[in-house]
Amino acid sequence: MKLSHRVRTTASPAEVWQVLGDPQRWPEFDLFLRTVRGSHGSAAAGQHLLGLARVASLRIPVDVVEAVPDKRLVLLVHTAPGLRETITTEITPAVRGGSDLVVSVVVEGLWARAGALPLWLACGLQARLLAARTDRSARKLRRERSA
Repeated sequence: MKLSHRVRTTASPAEVWQVLGDPQRWPEFDLFLRTVRGSHGSAAAGQHLLGLARVASLRIPVDVVEAVPDKRLVLLVHTAPGLRETITTEITPAVRGGSDLVVSVVVEGLWARAGALPLWLACGLQARLLAARTDRSARKLRRERSA
């Protein structure tokens, strides 16, 4: 089952990638993560990371399947035994400036049916928080440049 969300940000694809492409910054827009371990610098295909949840310090294995700077990030998240999700974030330049983000989630495993709706809602929240975070960063950078 594949579900997706589309959001827009005033940030350029490069500005979005500064946040999205850095696993250490994922907790800025993912309310479920407290920190990410195992990364040094930008996300790269083949990385095996460990996300630590804000609640109960659960450890969540995350595999970076694909990382194309300024364009696409694909993560395989081993959410729970019997439940994994593939989260794909596509970044495209918007016609009137900024970027369009499409965040989709594919839920698989024994508990996929039960987890699909909550994971889709969480993915939508993450997409909106990523857009808001990059909007703020882009506006701040533009103010600094004009000053």
